[in-house]
Amino acid sequence: MAAVNIRDTGRNSSKTGDVRDLADRVETTNPDQEVTTTNEVKVTTGTIAVTDDTNTIVTIAQPAGTVLMNLIAYPQGNLVTAGSSGNDLDISIGTASAGAQLLAATAILDDGGAAVTWTANVPLYVIENAHGKAANQFATTGVGPKGGPATSEAVVIAGALYSAGARNIFVTLRPIGADLATAATTVTFIAQFQEL
Repeated sequence: MAAVNIRDTGRNSSKTGDVRDLADRVETTNPDQEVTTTNEVKVTTGTIAVTDDTNTIVTIAQPAGTVLMNLIAYPQGNLVTAGSSGNDLDISIGTASAGAQLLAATAILDDGGAAVTWTANVPLYVIENAHGKAANQFATTGVGPKGGPATSEAVVIAGALYSAGARNIFVTLRPIGADLATAATTVTFIAQFQEL
């Protein structure tokens, strides 16, 4: 297909006929093609609670007619569990505050008896391409990013990531079993929504 020559009228604007030719070509190149958009929302928690069984919650606004494709999280400082079996950092995702409608409480740092670290500024795709993750998927020794937690539970999506209407999604981080060894930091979440 030959290029469309968009000529200047001499007044720093395009010739109308040239723009129409381009528009006609775009329209007929693939008339069944629809352009969709991706919306991105970025929110940061307050300081993560070190204290056992204390929720840190962020609210993310999901636009109407979109699916949550990716949820990326990264801490500004290290997060470290206490080092005894069951001393985890859980994540849950709901459509109600502290809810679990989209993801039941899941150990993103799964302490089986040795402290687990999520290194500062290491992004974890908690949800990627509208899918969850296998257990230990974030481990540096596997396919995970350098500095990801060595052990984590499987991320199993529990509810529909698509919403016809606008809604809020609530992401909760909660230390369980014992206080975290290190947590005086924040976590940033980036949610990417695809229009359908």
